[in-house]
Amino acid sequence: MLHPSELRTFPQHSIPLDLPFHQMIRFIMTLFARFSFRILLCGLLLCSCWNGPLFGQEFTPDIIVALDGTGDYSKIQAAIDAVPNNSEVPTIIYIKRGLYDTEKLIVPATKTNVVLIGESREETIISYHLHDCSSGGYQGRCPAEDAQLWSGDNIRTSATFTVMGDDFRAENLTIQNTAGPVGQAQAVTIRADRVVFRNCNLTSYQDTLYFWSSGRRSYFENCLILGRTDYIYGGGIAFFQACEIRSWGGGWITAPSTHLEQFYGFVFNACKLTYALNSPRAGDDGATVALGRPWNDYPKVAWLYCDMTEKIDPLGWPTKWNMAYADTSPDLHLYEYQNTGAGADMSGRADWVGIRALTAEEAEAYTLPMVVSGNDGWDPTAEAPVIPNFFWVGADTTTSWKAAANWDPQGVPDTAQAAYVEGPYLVTADGGHFAADLHLSQGASLEIIAPSKVTLLTVAQASLTSEKDLSLEGRIRTKDSLFFRITDTLNLYAELIGVHSVDKSGNGNLVLNESSPDFTGYWNIINGQLTAATTKALGNARGVRVDSTGTLRVEASGAFFPETPLYVLPGGQLHLLEDIIVSEFYLGDSLQTVGEYSAETHPEIISGPGLVKVGRPGSFTFIGGANGNWDEPTHFQPALLPEAGETVTTKIEMETTPFIFPADIIVQQGGRIRLRGAHRATGTIYLEAGTSLGYATSGTGFSLDAPLEVLGDISLNMNSRAVPDHSMYLGGPISGNARITAYNLRADTENRGTVILAGDNRDFTGTWDLKQPPSSGATSVIAFEGVSANAFGQGLIEVSFNNRVVLAHEQSAGETLRVNLILNGRIQLDTVVRVDRAIINGSELADGLYNAITQPGMFVGSGTLLVGIETAVREVTDHTKIYVSNRHLYIEGKPERVSIYDLSGKVLLQNRASNRISLEHLVPGLYLVHYRFDGQQGVQKVLVK
Repeated sequence: MLHPSELRTFPQHSIPLDLPFHQMIRFIMTLFARFSFRILLCGLLLCSCWNGPLFGQEFTPDIIVALDGTGDYSKIQAAIDAVPNNSEVPTIIYIKRGLYDTEKLIVPATKTNVVLIGESREETIISYHLHDCSSGGYQGRCPAEDAQLWSGDNIRTSATFTVMGDDFRAENLTIQNTAGPVGQAQAVTIRADRVVFRNCNLTSYQDTLYFWSSGRRSYFENCLILGRTDYIYGGGIAFFQACEIRSWGGGWITAPSTHLEQFYGFVFNACKLTYALNSPRAGDDGATVALGRPWNDYPKVAWLYCDMTEKIDPLGWPTKWNMAYADTSPDLHLYEYQNTGAGADMSGRADWVGIRALTAEEAEAYTLPMVVSGNDGWDPTAEAPVIPNFFWVGADTTTSWKAAANWDPQGVPDTAQAAYVEGPYLVTADGGHFAADLHLSQGASLEIIAPSKVTLLTVAQASLTSEKDLSLEGRIRTKDSLFFRITDTLNLYAELIGVHSVDKSGNGNLVLNESSPDFTGYWNIINGQLTAATTKALGNARGVRVDSTGTLRVEASGAFFPETPLYVLPGGQLHLLEDIIVSEFYLGDSLQTVGEYSAETHPEIISGPGLVKVGRPGSFTFIGGANGNWDEPTHFQPALLPEAGETVTTKIEMETTPFIFPADIIVQQGGRIRLRGAHRATGTIYLEAGTSLGYATSGTGFSLDAPLEVLGDISLNMNSRAVPDHSMYLGGPISGNARITAYNLRADTENRGTVILAGDNRDFTGTWDLKQPPSSGATSVIAFEGVSANAFGQGLIEVSFNNRVVLAHEQSAGETLRVNLILNGRIQLDTVVRVDRAIINGSELADGLYNAITQPGMFVGSGTLLVGIETAVREVTDHTKIYVSNRHLYIEGKPERVSIYDLSGKVLLQNRASNRISLEHLVPGLYLVHYRFDGQQGVQKVLVK
């Protein structure tokens, strides 16, 4: 059996020397077509190459996808759909850098041999956000409005990416599901056979990888798989080679459901089991991680040569998950072999028959060929990675990052490639642009000796050093701790992204010249100076610590995130050219009280004209910025994000974001709330006279779930070119006694704009105004639609032109419906609506049943309005008056009017005046009979058999 160190790559095709001559020629020609002339020439000249690893292939993409329109397609699904059906040769789809987050993707079963290649593992990101839900969704998926965009096999799970076509490969990209801790939310669902993922990040929270189909095989090499709950699960066969299995605390890595006759399930070889902090779910951090829990059938999981974090639950499999036979059945194979790390100690494992260590002889059955070869001899390593991975060997006489001999394979890593420096190596950035993604880890150090640029630099327990006045440009992502060791000045023109700690040491000055809004880690200024030279230079850090020989220099307003705690140890210095606002300010171990701190009050610590302002005001003014987003601290005065119990006033436009806004908002005259998505506020939004809610878009509309209190006449401005309709969804509750006027402002497109009222608005006593004509002409429509009980509260609804008030909930009008209809204004009945009273144009309707048939001048739609007769709708109890026999309706008395409706309010028979009415044409079921006879009227349910 091969040692794990020999398994980074596997032996590839070798020339079968025993073949007849003509077959030998055919074999070589096949290799020529598949691997390119350069690799074939290597094999012909250096026979040893044939038994060694192939590191990469020169390739020409068949299809290019780019968000900026520079490719063949801007949508990935369009590229997949363009692949020939049932292809026997690979179709390579090359995906440029970008966040592809508008599609839920599927590779149909007819699309075989699809190959997805990302330009960057870290920055070619395929993302979506559906999750499984028990209510409020579409086909069991939420959010419903997004789930409804997809159909068929693509909505069978919530997966961002579903693979059904055999012989699929993906390399050098990220696939994620961003739903978070809300339920099943797969990144990838695999239903195909012979699937390969290399050098990919696959991330979610629950159920990241779903192996849907028992017996079908998948191979993962050098991948990161991240999750918390059962995040590698299902009945398929999967081999994980040299992958990082990263877990948030409190959950289970695997949930296998292996069929009894299936010998293999999940095999992890030479993998690293790591622990992730900062879970999106409170309570996860610090909790242990289980190796798995049995889902159903006879789970089989093997861990060989893996390094296991100390956070692995000692029991390994701490729960049977309602599987009564889990601990006693020998058909469960939960094996371990020669693993390392604190979590590999098996002395505390659960006392199950199937949990044990393999013998050396048994372990030989868990090599890659044994696990996945099957009946067809599949070898997932038979073809080299399309994107080469370069590994630092430092064989050149210099340590230059551009010296070809320093890399294995020999060459200078280039665009769309990846270069890894793993271990305590020194690499020199001696100028120019390093085009490949550069990954430093395990003590690696990048020394900057000339102005240099990186496309993407990732760091994990690695250093950046500089001894001259230089610059570094590009993007930097932290994967673990980053150490800057600067002895002169390093101007960093790089956005920093990550959640980890960054240490600044050395007597020099590290100058942060770019905003880093996506950095949420920690800054530790150990020695020398750290200069925040621009807004958001320090990101949204969770802490900034200035040690006794360190200095923090702030040159730009907004460089310091107000919610970041600031710690200054004795001897530490603050040089402030601008004020900073903080909620927590520590001098030594002492938390300072609310107030202002300056060079006058604390000259031993603070220099410069700036202040440290500590505390939270009770009220804020919204001042906006480059946009009107309500989640940006610098958009408020003072520059803090308001919290629950605090109040914001605005006289300008404020835009909603996914951030749930917690404070009260007073929108003053001239101000407005612009809706930018499906967003929410928990504080009350007070709307003074002359203010508005609205959107301007080419999309179908937006929503706001927030308490609204109307203090004066306001407007709801819908402006979209979407056809046939668009909408503004208001989750309420809405209260007040003013006029709310709806507008459809799109002048160049004829469509329907609807304000959907979904809250309990019983405290609204004002007017719902639909008297404004749509801007685009007579064929357009403006509507209020009530989809909840008391949607219209106690308000008066005024409807003119071709506009509509839509009653879509049985109790949407409350106890009393009050409507004034002008010109072609109508009440649209979408269901059976019940009210005690109905006052139309100032006149009260008599108790009874009304619809578009009985009152076409008032109503449209297929529903029914029941006025004052809800209690009259009852089961048949008086067979002497009205009854059904032999599919006929009989009435004892003098009928004046009899009409029959189905339960949705549709008219089936109308205004009959007969004692005997045939029901032969009706299908069996319940019906409503609206009757008037012998001076009595009412509605009664009858059963037709």
